[in-house]
Amino acid sequence: MSKKNVANDSTLKPFFEELNKYADGVHTLNEGISNDEIERLEKHLNIKLPLVYKKFLQICNGGELFAVPVGTVISEVHVPSKGPMQIGGAYLNEAFKVERRWPGMPQDYLIIADTSYGDTICMDLSTNDGNEAEIVKWSHEDGDISNRWRRLIDWLMEELEIGAMLVSYDGSDKD
Repeated sequence: MSKKNVANDSTLKPFFEELNKYADGVHTLNEGISNDEIERLEKHLNIKLPLVYKKFLQICNGGELFAVPVGTVISEVHVPSKGPMQIGGAYLNEAFKVERRWPGMPQDYLIIADTSYGDTICMDLSTNDGNEAEIVKWSHEDGDISNRWRRLIDWLMEELEIGAMLVSYDGSDKD
């Protein structure tokens, strides 16, 4: 994703401003997708996404935060016109498939990311108020929620804070 991509949305702006401070290659985020593509996903999964997440997908359709060497993989919407799904890819289109989910994970949890240590980041669609939904971290070891954020931006900013403890803006490892 090019550093030219920024959020006009005041909620997401702090995330993209901080993200843009990093050197190319530290984060590998995809270009955004259209609202039509998001609506196709909603229809396919029979869900409604919160507005802030739709705006996020229009700016950034998945990718990886702190991809040096491996970071948090953000799920993307598969767009068939851009080619087939990649083996091992993280796709929102498959977020409800049994083989993608941990045992005991509630059915209304949409998988939006995977951590490098095996936990899953989910959007709790039962809390969707139209604008936001709660974000939870599903612990693969405990089979339960290990962390919770009220808003998408809260989780995104915490991911950047954690990564900043390990990686400098130029992409070098911190001691």
